[in-house]
Amino acid sequence: MSEISILLVGESDRSEFREACSALSAWGRVTGVAEVESAAAALSEGSVVADVIVVAQAFPGQFSHRAIDGLRRSAPLARVLGLLGSWCEGEMRTGEPWPGAIRIYWHQWPPRCHQELARMQAGESSAWGLPMTATEEERSLLAADCPEPRRQGLIAIHTRHLEMQDWLSDAFRRCGCSTVWLRPPRAVRVEGAAAAIFDGSDCRGEELSQLEHLAATFRPAPIVALLDFPRIEDHRRAMAAGAAAVVSKPLQLDELFWQLDRVLQEKTRD
Repeated sequence: MSEISILLVGESDRSEFREACSALSAWGRVTGVAEVESAAAALSEGSVVADVIVVAQAFPGQFSHRAIDGLRRSAPLARVLGLLGSWCEGEMRTGEPWPGAIRIYWHQWPPRCHQELARMQAGESSAWGLPMTATEEERSLLAADCPEPRRQGLIAIHTRHLEMQDWLSDAFRRCGCSTVWLRPPRAVRVEGAAAAIFDGSDCRGEELSQLEHLAATFRPAPIVALLDFPRIEDHRRAMAAGAAAVVSKPLQLDELFWQLDRVLQEKTRD
């Protein structure tokens, strides 16, 4: 296992970036620099070496194309990753996202960081190791080639949508789990459930009450909440209501499985 040199650029102490930035230290040596220009100078001088450059951008336009190009020229072999805050959600439609950079929102970061840096550290193929011209589809296809571990147990799925129930049930059955559908407002406890999935949107009003009831009904089984592109305040509400983890929609199944595995392992340690 080789250590990964990571350069973290930006305001890593912002609340939406804290969990993401803390996850990096498990995978290598992390050097933090607040400004892109200072980071580029350190790379050029050789005082900092980076295999991966993570640029934490809180809002569109915080770091210009020119500044990011300066980082690339200073470390042409390093992979540039954009760790994006909630205000960057509409940048693909209304802004000018950095070309050739992998875009990852703060709420997507922990599972993707773990999956891709683990592969890089082990010398395996990583979606982050593809050429900078690779598309999101090509990165997804590479990730799909990685075998999914077998699991077991009963998963309760709380959703009002038949299509979501069918999709999740099929995914869990293919990896070895069984499922039961809890259609709102029904949230009766199911004996023997290892965990529950809560399909929501922004975790407000009636939805918040449903999550609180589900968490109380299934405690100590962990709840994974699925929310539509959550902001930091949505994430906090869900966690305060009893969720053990939050996954953003549209979601990738490997991110859901990673969060589910994590909370189940934490429950076992407790």
